[in-house]
Formats: sequence, C-alpha cells, structure tokens
Amino acid sequence: MNNESQKIEIAKRFEQLYEPLLALWSPDEEYASEDERYLGIFENLLVGVYGDCYGINAEYNDDGDLIAEATEYEVEVAQLENYHDETEKFSFEIESDLSWGTQFIQGQS
Repeated sequence: MNNESQKIEIAKRFEQLYEPLLALWSPDEEYASEDERYLGIFENLLVGVYGDCYGINAEYNDDGDLIAEATEYEVEVAQLENYHDETEKFSFEIESDLSWGTQFIQGQS
C-alpha cells in the first residue's frame, strides 16, 4: 500500500466516525476526484482543522531538535455539542518499512 492510499484509508475511517464534524468544518470545495477529497481531509487532520494533532512517537534530541518523524498520531477531536465534555481521540499510525519499500497502515478510534 503506498503512502497516498494510507492517507485515503485514514481519512475514510475518520469520515465514518465524524461525518457531522466534516460537514461543518470542511470547506465547500470542488475536488478532481474522491481520492483528492480524502487527501484533503487527511491534510486537515494533520494541520488541526478537526482538533489538535500530535505526533506521539516523534523523537527529539536534548536541544529539542526533531531527529525522527512521528509515525503514530493522535487527534483531539473538537466536541461541538458541549465544550465541557472530554475531547474524543482519533488515533492512527503510518508505518513504513524502507528496507522492503512497502508501507502499512493501522487506524483506530
């Protein structure tokens, strides 16, 4: 599975869980294809449109410089009904095995 298809699968899973949120927070935009729409949703996940996104397993040196990119992410999904509720977390992982040239995905909510 390539990197783009991983992102699409993550976005589809997010859409299934949070369709009303997507309808409110996603811009009305025309996409060339459904795949492009899902890639847009994925990018919105990473930049925090649907809630704060954290790279859980990113590694930093003592000076605070990034030395290894995250492969596990968590999005604190904004709650629209009641701001006093705990935020829900949407977690996903993108793993790549560069020695084999393949990538795998695992997603959960």
